[in-house]
Amino acid sequence: MTADAEVWRPLAALLPPAPAREVMDCWSVGEQESAIALLVSALLAHDLTISGYDRAQLSVLAEMWGQREATEEQLLRCRALPHDDSPLRLLAPTEPLAPGNGFPGHPADSPDLLVVPWITCARCGQTLGRVHRREPWGDLSFSAVHYPLWSPGATAPSRVFATGAEQEAFDALASCPCGKPPGA
Repeated sequence: MTADAEVWRPLAALLPPAPAREVMDCWSVGEQESAIALLVSALLAHDLTISGYDRAQLSVLAEMWGQREATEEQLLRCRALPHDDSPLRLLAPTEPLAPGNGFPGHPADSPDLLVVPWITCARCGQTLGRVHRREPWGDLSFSAVHYPLWSPGATAPSRVFATGAEQEAFDALASCPCGKPPGA
């Protein structure tokens, strides 16, 4: 699994040249997990601002490479652009939604599946979530089972994306009429 250069390079370009080169070197030798961690750490270390779109895209890459939990707190601490045109927002971790408790079309016959709202469009309210299994010891599964996309007031998700389709799910959310900032 690789992220396309058109997704990865603009994120690395948020950094000054030396750390950007280090991040790209990691990425090019197949150390995607390290590259993601370096990128997020460098954003904080250099006190750089990022758009809501870039923050959400970074979270998607981290999810794809099994690094979301490791980088989520740092990513949420990155400073936001003062005048961010992007309506996409990475949501802070919340309690997962149980069947019939705020998630449209959640299978009531699957009480071990819980939805965690993940990324939302602040303009239209469309939300991308992660569905996890409740493990026997009470925690959520490390990997998501699938990724639903839903709109406020809907009775069912508009789309459900399989594991491995994280970028496709994000692209679907970002392609809503108000998802991308002008020029993105």
